[in-house]
Amino acid sequence: MRLRNQILGGTIILSLLFGASDSAFASIQNLSAGKKLSIGAQQYALNSSARNKETIVKIVEITNLRKGPGLEYEVVAKAKAGASYPIVGSKGEWYKVSLSSGGTAYVANWVVETVESNSGQSINDGQKPENIKQPSSDQAKEAIVNIVDTTNLRIGPGLDYEIVTKARAGESFPVIGSEGDWYQVSLPSGGTAYVANWVVNTGVIKQSGSKVYIYHTHNRESWKNVAGSTKGASVDDLKVNITLVGKKLAENLRKKGIASIVEETDFSERLNEQKLSYTKAYIESRKAVDKAMKSHASLSYFFDIHRDADVPRNKTTVVINGKTYARIMFVIGDVNPAHKENKKFAEALNALLNKKYPGISRGVLLKSAHQGNAEYNQSVSNGSLLLEFGGVNNTLEENLQTAEAFADVFAEYYKSIQ
Repeated sequence: MRLRNQILGGTIILSLLFGASDSAFASIQNLSAGKKLSIGAQQYALNSSARNKETIVKIVEITNLRKGPGLEYEVVAKAKAGASYPIVGSKGEWYKVSLSSGGTAYVANWVVETVESNSGQSINDGQKPENIKQPSSDQAKEAIVNIVDTTNLRIGPGLDYEIVTKARAGESFPVIGSEGDWYQVSLPSGGTAYVANWVVNTGVIKQSGSKVYIYHTHNRESWKNVAGSTKGASVDDLKVNITLVGKKLAENLRKKGIASIVEETDFSERLNEQKLSYTKAYIESRKAVDKAMKSHASLSYFFDIHRDADVPRNKTTVVINGKTYARIMFVIGDVNPAHKENKKFAEALNALLNKKYPGISRGVLLKSAHQGNAEYNQSVSNGSLLLEFGGVNNTLEENLQTAEAFADVFAEYYKSIQ
């Protein structure tokens, strides 16, 4: 789990590692009181701060700097995690920053941390990875990563870095540092490389005590307004897809004190590699669920997040207090012998959702074997659910609003049974 500055109380682990820039919208926190501010108040706080001390942004994830304040603007450059830039203005959810090479660019406020710079503090926007964390004394006791599955070792801490070599299941490497979700390891041939922490087993920097596991069996499901692939009934995208909703849910659960794990496996790619049909997706996702359960005995809740098909917007959308949400549907498969317990759990959440966010839930749907998979990995736990967030006619933003609402309600349910 990433280390986070309390200024933001946690940021979303984004698909920006792939170069994607569509992501979840996050609020800036009041630097002195830790309170969430409205956009107008954010602007006032920013301007007020600028009059007294210089405010800078520190890049949390590899991200794009753009020509204007929006995802539709041209990418000017890429910023590495740890780089920092002076803020010279803002527009909506975007900061205008000054570049060391001259000129300005815009960066989304949900991928940065804002800090006040001290007098004489240097600004760093270099291209080399910064702030490599060394393992603590506790971590050093188990500073070995064991490879779980064949994976790539890379020259830097991200999927956009060049592959150095492949590691096979069963191999192990000494850990000499870490950056974000990546371990820096020592190679037996000399030199170092980086490996993603979600493909290894180790006690180092793991989400100990995590209760919720979030995954996406159909991980590339997207929305008509952004999807890169719309062939036939398919509405998919490699980068802007349902996984962003799961990350938003995890972020909000963590803010409420509920440790969560987000599965990063691209199950669609796994199917392609093995030349398996789409119907085998749940077999692939079950492998990931089983591995997570072995590594984290504390897991109790398993949320497989999807988006529904081509359902009319008036059935998948609701406006509550001026905010537009994608509606949720709970899907329970009756092939699981203990499905009544899953259904009871879904009904409890359904009632809480509609009480706090009237109309946001579409209810609980029971599916039999002739209607689909009908097991949906729900036999792993009575707290296992398949959640349909909106449909293809909704937007990412509407789904992110719903992720916040679901986290709010689940946290209330979770605390009530402790």
